[in-house]
Amino acid sequence: MKEEYVNAFLVPAQLVWEKELACPLEFVGAEMISNMFTTAELTVIIGVSGDLEGSVLYDFGNGTSLALAGRMMGEAIAEHNDVSLSAVGELANMITGNAATQLSNAGYSCTISPPIMIEMIGSRIATVGGAQILATFNSELGELNIRISLKESQGPGNGFNKGGKCIRRKLLARLSSPLKVFGKKS
Repeated sequence: MKEEYVNAFLVPAQLVWEKELACPLEFVGAEMISNMFTTAELTVIIGVSGDLEGSVLYDFGNGTSLALAGRMMGEAIAEHNDVSLSAVGELANMITGNAATQLSNAGYSCTISPPIMIEMIGSRIATVGGAQILATFNSELGELNIRISLKESQGPGNGFNKGGKCIRRKLLARLSSPLKVFGKKS
């Protein structure tokens, strides 16, 4: 995975976090990790298609996700509901949207999918296409882990036309709200 794909997420993560949550987000580091991982209390998945394809996964501990949802909503949150989950998904969506703009400015036209929320600790998820880059951040609200798994699309024959525009974009546009997967909490 190219360094410029990962770098496109680092500054937007900090800028969006600081603007929406009014607190700094410190970049701790990045490392290459396996394409398999076990979910935290809340994981947000956003698909990327176009000149690049893959996914970006945001891992939040329960304390972090409740704190940031509460900050965005302006009230304390004891447990997640549809509104607080939507707030967390929107934060991940804003970061990914800003990163997609940076990637576009670098010559990679990308479309992002609506967020998928997984609120099930311990689920095993694998991304296709090799290892992920794990970018870790800290703030007064807790830790944010962004798992980036992107590669250049292979062109015609995989759902893309010559201009890199995703033919499946119409299908993505039909998704009017984030999908949620809920499981029993341990």
